[in-house]
Amino acid sequence: MPILSKLNKRVRARVEEDDFEHFSQESASDGSELGEEDEETDDSDGSTSESDDGSGRDGDESENEDLESDSASDANSDITSSLNNISFGALAKAQASLGKRKRSTTLTADIASKRPKGPSRSPPAPSSKEDQKYPNATKPPQKLSHRTSKHAPTIQSSRHAVTRKRTVIETPAIPQARDPRFDSVVLNHSTNGNPSIATNATIHASKNYAFLNSYRTEELSQLRKRLQNLQREKSKDTHDEREIERLKRQITSMSDRMQTFERKEMEREVLAGHRRKEREAIREGKKSQPWFLKKGDVKREVVTRRFTEMSGKEKQRALERRRKKIASKEKKEMPWARRGVE
Repeated sequence: MPILSKLNKRVRARVEEDDFEHFSQESASDGSELGEEDEETDDSDGSTSESDDGSGRDGDESENEDLESDSASDANSDITSSLNNISFGALAKAQASLGKRKRSTTLTADIASKRPKGPSRSPPAPSSKEDQKYPNATKPPQKLSHRTSKHAPTIQSSRHAVTRKRTVIETPAIPQARDPRFDSVVLNHSTNGNPSIATNATIHASKNYAFLNSYRTEELSQLRKRLQNLQREKSKDTHDEREIERLKRQITSMSDRMQTFERKEMEREVLAGHRRKEREAIREGKKSQPWFLKKGDVKREVVTRRFTEMSGKEKQRALERRRKKIASKEKKEMPWARRGVE
């Protein structure tokens, strides 16, 4: 046992300082009685006594350090031996009794708990004179606290700037024009609430109001005749020139609109014909799944149909228009040094 080893250890008695001083005084008195003849011997005795004193103190200090180190090593050995004998079950029970470590919800709560409790000092309220002096002064922005972890939700201020615009006079509601050809109420009423028909409203609207196409063609022919009459007169009046420009713009817009209607109608016909063919192929057992056309394929089929239906002059005009369009595109992509050279 470590205690028995401590008890059985041989220890030397420590020399007390009082006894050492008494012994030195006696030796000094004996040396003074000898006389002047033995001065050299007295000096040698004094030096030997001093050396003995220093060696004795050094020995005592080293013995004390040895005792302290031995006691510390014995205590450490006791602790390590006791820890080695502890079972894992006892360690698990001790850990369960301590409980799980809880993460702090906010950093401000930890800071507030560490601060000493005392009367909270509120910021000084601004005086009435300062309010009158700076009425439009804004408060300094408050800094938002950081998130406790990256998984926590972001902190966002609920304050938002109020708009400075104010409605002084409320304007009356302007009645908006409603086109019955594309109105959902009219289309649902005409289709008797059938959802399969009402979904594709534009197709059924074009079918219901197909007679408007004849009106557009008649109006376009009238505008062209009026333009020809004004150009035949060749009057230099500014009013007539403005009217001619307006008629040209109106004719081009109407013709472009009619062309778009025709192109969309042709696209619908191409899609309907393709779907019809696919259904027949599936019915006959030639195909198991239908093939759906892409937008590019539909557009290409429409262009080929339009080109085949055109006359000779119309084909030349279309090709010339296409050539100019491609040339303008290439000219835009050219560098500035080569644009003027043609």
